[in-house]
Amino acid sequence: MAIVPLVRRRLAILLLVLLLPACSSDSGPGTPTGTPSGELLVVVNAPFSRSPYIGESIFRGVTLAIDEINAAGGIKLGDKSYRLAAERLDNALSPQKALANVRSAVERGAAVIVDEGTGVDASWAIADEADIPIGIVYQGGIGLVDPVTKPNVFRITPTDHGIAFRLAEYMLPQDLDVAFLYDDSDYGQQGKLAVDDSFGRVPNSLTAIVAVPSTAPDVTPQVLEARRSGATALLVWARSSTVAKVIRAARSNGWDVPIYTAPSGEDPLVRQQLSDHPEWVDGLTVASGRMTAEKGPEPFLAFMAAYESKFGLEEVGVETADGRTVVQPPDYAMYPYDFVRVFAAAVGAAQTTEGPLVIDALNQVDVQGANGDERGFNEKNHEGVVDDDVYFARFHDMVFDPVQDDPLSSTLETIPQTR
Repeated sequence: MAIVPLVRRRLAILLLVLLLPACSSDSGPGTPTGTPSGELLVVVNAPFSRSPYIGESIFRGVTLAIDEINAAGGIKLGDKSYRLAAERLDNALSPQKALANVRSAVERGAAVIVDEGTGVDASWAIADEADIPIGIVYQGGIGLVDPVTKPNVFRITPTDHGIAFRLAEYMLPQDLDVAFLYDDSDYGQQGKLAVDDSFGRVPNSLTAIVAVPSTAPDVTPQVLEARRSGATALLVWARSSTVAKVIRAARSNGWDVPIYTAPSGEDPLVRQQLSDHPEWVDGLTVASGRMTAEKGPEPFLAFMAAYESKFGLEEVGVETADGRTVVQPPDYAMYPYDFVRVFAAAVGAAQTTEGPLVIDALNQVDVQGANGDERGFNEKNHEGVVDDDVYFARFHDMVFDPVQDDPLSSTLETIPQTR
């Protein structure tokens, strides 16, 4: 089934329930080909070669969740327990490669796909035909998730819609003349749609909208175009490598304009690329999903301790001015970690590995996330992060702190980033 009306899906689920006593859940979509019947395969579709930090963060978050679930005895279905196993497939930021990876995941009998987001507009249908849920854990594009037309697609990561509206809410009252730069990646293109919707609601809120080739070695012409527009601030929505090039082009030409970015600005690659001029990173403001919630920093700090115990410190590759090693908090990893745990809860609630019932159960269960927030979905909303859960952090001396001039951000504590 490529697009299944809700009534047909309900009838299919009812039929499966009636047949369960006569059928074994040890086979079918939930049991990988060539693996023991008591093991469920989690396929991670991410850009390991093109964006190693993103890919590894996603895979590590998945691995940590799997290890904890397996250590607790796995997922119990009656008198049987299922263990989880992870396998990585590199999408190389190519929609065509991402689609091929989903086909491969189906052939391997994957129970679930944890996806960075590239190519999901096409690949979701392949997974849907096999009744395999997809969890998007990085890209927040507006059209990627729809519970009606894409019933098997779920997401735990901030949406572009939420980030863009929070940026507009934060930047426009500052009386800034904003030039918007975006690159030609999926990430940048989806970001442009969100910015068009948010800033576009305020007439003349943007002085320029400038496309930046993601493969260009130098983006000085695009930055100069933004400068000539009279901009007093830059908003950059692009892959981390492009963010670093924009900062370099602005600062090396003597333009000390404030720069704001989507979550990619937090990627360690930005600081690595600018390590020869650490002062250029100072003042960079990033909009991202908050690491701590109403319960305080303890849940995330516990998650970070478990993450570092398993994988070691995530060193950025730069130091502070006084020589301290800068480490990256595993905030990119908490979303795949949360999704795997929600998936495991859904299998447990469904008491079967059959895809349609697991997808239905994903609309019913919730768990406490790595930062203390509740993570879960329902039939009308497949977003696991609400739009308001976006905060702003500003860099100084290669580490970032929540800003103090935003009501939400000012309530959050700084997560330790040096050793």
